[in-house]
Amino acid sequence: MEPLSQLLERNASRLEPGCALLWINPPPDAPWRGLAAGQVRLYCQDYRAVSLLQAAGAEPEFGDFPELDSGHAGPVILSLPRSKARLEMMLQCLAAQWPAGARLWLAGELKAGIKSAKKPLARYFESVRKLDAARHCVLFEARSALPAPAFTPEDWCSHWTINEADPPLDLASWPGVFAHGRLDEATALLLGHLPEVEPGARALDFGTGCGVLGAWLARAHPQTRMLLTDSDALALRSARETLRRNGLQAEVQAAHGFERIEGRFDLIVSNPPFHQGHRAETRMSMQLLAPVLNFLNPRGQLLMVVNRHIPHRKWLDELFGHHEVLGSNARYHVLRARLPGQTTHSI
Repeated sequence: MEPLSQLLERNASRLEPGCALLWINPPPDAPWRGLAAGQVRLYCQDYRAVSLLQAAGAEPEFGDFPELDSGHAGPVILSLPRSKARLEMMLQCLAAQWPAGARLWLAGELKAGIKSAKKPLARYFESVRKLDAARHCVLFEARSALPAPAFTPEDWCSHWTINEADPPLDLASWPGVFAHGRLDEATALLLGHLPEVEPGARALDFGTGCGVLGAWLARAHPQTRMLLTDSDALALRSARETLRRNGLQAEVQAAHGFERIEGRFDLIVSNPPFHQGHRAETRMSMQLLAPVLNFLNPRGQLLMVVNRHIPHRKWLDELFGHHEVLGSNARYHVLRARLPGQTTHSI
């Protein structure tokens, strides 16, 4: 069991018997069955957690911003977000609709920065105290939300422009989305090596973030059938907003890895993740992309930008039998691997 789940489980006796509990972003192994004897609502911004919790028999909701029932008087648990900006945004979201009498538990690991969370809590709640500390985690309790303005998601959205695109590409993202508010170095390197795509080809932006790669391809090749996927609900919202701002058409879908993705592609592009929550997982991208051969058409290609210190090149040779290095800098490689055979376009 993850440390956060252990901390919450050891504090289950503090919850009123039969209370209605809302847990926002529970760990995939959350002890949701034994934490409260009453109604338990699990709300996830990460589709990976949704998949794992469903496999364990839970019925989690997936979305970007939770809505609180005005009659909810039980505890609300918020797992510490990875980004300080997302924590601030989530606290304002909750405080603006806080039910009278409810209490908030904020739980997180020490190495994720939970100690510094007391200050933002005090900006939104009158009473804040440390309830428990164990398993290298801390649990804060907050009560009595301070007056807060109505929460408007658009107020938290950042916009910027890639002027290298012709015409310039307008991008949008919300806090916590990868490379929020900027074009990261790795994606910028990959943009310089995107291939020409034949009309009618099907392309996948795997782990799209705010939709940079998918939007770039959709603009450069408007007849391409683009699919943008990500596991983060706010990344999906960002990608949709990026497409909308540029007048582009593409499908956007929640997925963890290749789960829920159907059909084959002529091109799969990715700046794949290698963090799970607050932890760096060096093999994570390879695990997520492991089924890629089942999702490429003949002559289909995988194009990815990766950290040089992670052994993606060896992995591609084992999977495809070969790879090419299209570009490099001090930190990243742009790698390509292609299936043999004649090009076909399929749904």
